[in-house]
Amino acid sequence: MKRVLQQYFFSKQRMEIFFLKDCVQGFQGEVRIVKPGFFEKNLFPMALAYQNLPGYRRRLLPNLDEEKLENKIQRRKDIKLFQQKIAGIHLEFVRPPKFSNPNLLKDPIDDKLIIEEVQQRFKLQVTKNHLLSMFNKITTYGQFTLQIENFYSPELQDYTTFQITVVTKKPIMKVQKLIDEVATKDEQNKDENKEKQDQKVVKQGKEKEKEIQK
Repeated sequence: MKRVLQQYFFSKQRMEIFFLKDCVQGFQGEVRIVKPGFFEKNLFPMALAYQNLPGYRRRLLPNLDEEKLENKIQRRKDIKLFQQKIAGIHLEFVRPPKFSNPNLLKDPIDDKLIIEEVQQRFKLQVTKNHLLSMFNKITTYGQFTLQIENFYSPELQDYTTFQITVVTKKPIMKVQKLIDEVATKDEQNKDENKEKQDQKVVKQGKEKEKEIQK
């Protein structure tokens, strides 16, 4: 058997296997594609998996519950998607500064606004009870890390805790717009001044011509 496997390894870069029991790499009966070297060194010697040859899966796992296996695989996918979702929660708020103090937000960010953003954008039913780490409103510019605590995830079928990032910024676009408007006005003034200067030179030239004719 070992000789047959080695012949297969050297002729293929990938191989199809099925797991004989639940392990870190997969569930009992689950069919996966792996590298032959990984199968030979890690799975086969420990009797964790077998090459998916015709009829071998049913012969070695006669009592396998296919429906239960599909549910376990689907739950693993759901967990992975949920973990990806909570790992990338980044909220950005653009707020104008206070007139009296440009380092402070004119309209502070409270927990209600953050909860609404998380619910709408990430479809997570977060409530005020989950956002206990936010003691006060966010009144300054910068980056803040908040903790969502004791959140029940249907995907995990358990309670979990994760972090979200909140960033507050000044409305740069408006400032840039003002800069552009000032620059445009300067260019217009330059053009107007140049035109007036040209008209003045032309006028002086005509007056000199009249004096010569006299």
